[in-house]
Amino acid sequence: MAEPGPGAGRPASRGRPPVVLMYHGFCTHRRDDDPENLFVEVERFEQQLRWLLDQGWQALDLDGYLAARADRAHRPRRSFVVTIDDGFTSVLELAVPVLERLGVPALLYVPSDLAGSTATWLPRPADEPLLDPDELRHLHALPWLELGVHGADHLDLRGLGADVLDHQVRRAHGRLAELVGDPLRSFAYPFGAHDAAARQAVAAEGFDVAFSVFDDAGPHAVSRVDVNATDTLASFRLKTQLPGYRQWWAALDRAPVVRRTVRAALTSLGGQRGGR
Repeated sequence: MAEPGPGAGRPASRGRPPVVLMYHGFCTHRRDDDPENLFVEVERFEQQLRWLLDQGWQALDLDGYLAARADRAHRPRRSFVVTIDDGFTSVLELAVPVLERLGVPALLYVPSDLAGSTATWLPRPADEPLLDPDELRHLHALPWLELGVHGADHLDLRGLGADVLDHQVRRAHGRLAELVGDPLRSFAYPFGAHDAAARQAVAAEGFDVAFSVFDDAGPHAVSRVDVNATDTLASFRLKTQLPGYRQWWAALDRAPVVRRTVRAALTSLGGQRGGR
């Protein structure tokens, strides 16, 4: 089990629930082969984390996050957790130096059967490389980074039969635990997708917490704030500070034209304020 990093700490005062940030890949310049906007420019990533720290937000590792959930009276006034899905090689190349420099811990969720392969579920960017077993062992050994399970091969877990679901949860966990030499404590649903059977399988495997994207369903489906390539500092600040952001953004999924308009407005606002 990874120990807390230099930016981690025990909650000390009453505050709002921790904000769980969700990232995927990273890049040095905006990619034109990234229609899903998954790859955040590393300069923006550092700017976002620095802004949180400068504003007094406390960076939590998994221990700190679980403590804050369990003890509302002693959680930090404002805190955040960095989660990174999929395990692209850009995490090691670009994100890890930023996290280490700023003293911010992180949780990295990887599909067990694709270590050293490519992101086969993505049509674009095609053949994006994923961290290999040696790199995953190296990262999990860092005192401020902890691996979690992201299924076996990034399959949507909704509506699966018992055998397939067992492979995606229990056997995926076993394979990663054997790889790093530790049982893993948390899970993130591929695509953020889950149903009652998936949540039950994750809970039965003994995970302390599992993360979705926009929908909450108890400790084994905790929603997160998605951070993507289109986010300016202005939109990032809005996402992290606006109460109920995840709920109203999920509602906009049912109105895609309105959602695109809102996203365009946030992007424009960031440009006007120099929020890059």
